Amino acid sequence: MNEVLVFGNLQLDVLCRPVSSLPAPGELHKIEQVDFALSGNGGNLAIALARLGMPASLVGYSGADMVGEQFRTTLAAEGVNIDRLARHPSLGTGTSLVTVSPTGEKSVLFVNGANEAFVLDDVPDDWLRSARFVAVCSVFVLPQFTGDAVGQLFARARRCGATTVLNICWDGDGRGLAFLRPALAQADYFILNYDEGRQLAHRDRPEDILDVLASHTSGTIVLTLGDEGCCFRADGAFVRVPAVPVAATDTTGAGDTFIAGFIAGLAHDLPLEACARLGCRVAAFAVTGPGAYPRIPRVKDATELLQEVTT
Repeated sequence: MNEVLVFGNLQLDVLCRPVSSLPAPGELHKIEQVDFALSGNGGNLAIALARLGMPASLVGYSGADMVGEQFRTTLAAEGVNIDRLARHPSLGTGTSLVTVSPTGEKSVLFVNGANEAFVLDDVPDDWLRSARFVAVCSVFVLPQFTGDAVGQLFARARRCGATTVLNICWDGDGRGLAFLRPALAQADYFILNYDEGRQLAHRDRPEDILDVLASHTSGTIVLTLGDEGCCFRADGAFVRVPAVPVAATDTTGAGDTFIAGFIAGLAHDLPLEACARLGCRVAAFAVTGPGAYPRIPRVKDATELLQEVTT
């Protein structure tokens, strides 16, 4: 089956825009808009997949509060399977304060809440056997998602026949490639953005970033480049896929929605470049308004979008 098991954080995003700078202590600063959205890498990816017609299960904990219950209702209404999303008995919902600049770029303050309680080693093999894809996000954000823990989960998933997809966040503690090595060894696809790649590889050119990372994994590396699309190497050749031109107002969740489109392409056995084009197409929907997924069209199997990127 095509089910995707998604491991990653589930967050309440408090989106404040536009924010050019924070007020000094004791000052007030009026802004134009505050929005609340279900988000987090795991939440964004799971809903985006469901909107693209992909069976997706979000695995982890929801918070022991009103927000956690509302999130469960929203996820189920969007078509995400929450049977493997347990209710934590005491910890609250993870929350992020996201300031969005006039150009759509974001800065984030966050607490993990119940997200920190889920342990990857507790995932039963039966869950992995039901999945065609196992996607792990929020590495470097969730402390229990270590390179060793993700690597062990991926190794079990691959033995069960699943394809593994790794995505990371900004490495705020500078743990680097050594920390990721066990996960990279078991990742079929490693998807990260340019800033994350530059931080890990200590290189500036996308081509050089890919080359450095390739020495740490036999999997396919896809580097997203914001409004310049994405790039990867195929048969030794450097391939760049352009972004879909849109007026971006909020880049929150753009990477998560790219991954959803990319996985949907893999599920339809598309060539790598077409998967990347589908990822860029889905991300383009996401950045044109607040939150990550509300503008992604609901389709039964992504056929309409697949036609756009293959013709």
